Amino acid sequence: MIFITIIFCCILGVVALQDIKRMEIEDGCHIAILLLSFISMVFFEQPTVLSRLIGALCISVPMLFITLLLPGAFGGGDIKLMAVGGLFLGWRVAVTSAVISIFLGGAYSLYLLIIKHADRKTYFAFGPFLCVGMAIGKIFF
Repeated sequence: MIFITIIFCCILGVVALQDIKRMEIEDGCHIAILLLSFISMVFFEQPTVLSRLIGALCISVPMLFITLLLPGAFGGGDIKLMAVGGLFLGWRVAVTSAVISIFLGGAYSLYLLIIKHADRKTYFAFGPFLCVGMAIGKIFF
C-alpha cells in the first residue's frame, strides 16, 4: 500500500504544480488517479467499493452545485480531482481531506486579503489545497 500512496502523492504534486502555474489541471492526472483507484480496489480491501463510490460523490457533487450557483467558485478540474480523489480515498478520508483543504485555502485567502494582494473577487488555484488535503488525509487518516 505504501507504493500506491507514494504514486498517489506524486500525482498530486504534479497536479498542484500544474494548477499553480496554469490554473488548469490536465485530464491525464485525473485519469492517472482513476487508474490508481481501480488498481487499489483490486489489491486492497479497504476502503470498500461502496465507501469509494460515496467518496467520489460526497464532495464533488456539492462542489458542482456550488459552482452552478456561484459561477467560478470551483474549476472543473477541482471538481474532477475531488471525484477521483474520493474514489481513491473513500468517503471518510475524502471528507477529512476536503475540510483540511477548505481551512488551508481559507487561511491563504485571508493572508492575501491582509497583505492586500487580493480582494474578495480575486481567484486563486484551489487545486494545490485539495492536493495537500488529500495527501495529509491519505498519510495520516
